[in-house]
Amino acid sequence: NIHEVVVDRREYDRFKRRAFRHYPREYVETIWGTVEKHKALVHLFEPVEQITPTRNDVDFDLEQPYGTKSGGTREDKDLVLLGSIHTHPAPYDVPTPSDSDINSAVDDGEIVWGICAIRKTAKRRFASTRFWATKHGEVDFVVAE
Repeated sequence: NIHEVVVDRREYDRFKRRAFRHYPREYVETIWGTVEKHKALVHLFEPVEQITPTRNDVDFDLEQPYGTKSGGTREDKDLVLLGSIHTHPAPYDVPTPSDSDINSAVDDGEIVWGICAIRKTAKRRFASTRFWATKHGEVDFVVAE
C-alpha cells in the first residue's frame, strides 16, 4: 500500500506552470515514477492529449495501462505509469475528488492520482494539491527540496 507521494520541487513547479497556462479549463497529466516500500516517488509529470477540455471536465485516452514500465529510466530505475493528476480551476478550486474522479481512478486502475486546485487573482496564483492511492485512500504529499 502506498502511504506517501514524494515529488521533486522542480518537477512539481513545472506541472503547475503548465496547469496555470490552461486555466480556467481543467488540465491533466500522467504521473511517472517508482514505488519503494510505501512511497510513490514521482520522477515526471507528462502532458497528455486531452479530448475537449472544459472548465469542469477533462477526458483523455492512454494506450498503455497503469502499472506499465517505460523504456526510459531515471537513476537506473524503470519508470512506471503510476496514475494521473488533474486540476480543479476556480470556482471549484478545492482539491477534493468528485464521485466521477474516484470512479474513474478506480476503474482505470490508477496506483496513485492527484488533484491540484488552482485559482488566479490579478497579482497572485494559488495551487493546492492532494493525492490518493486507489488501495489506501488519501496519502501524504511531500515536496522534496
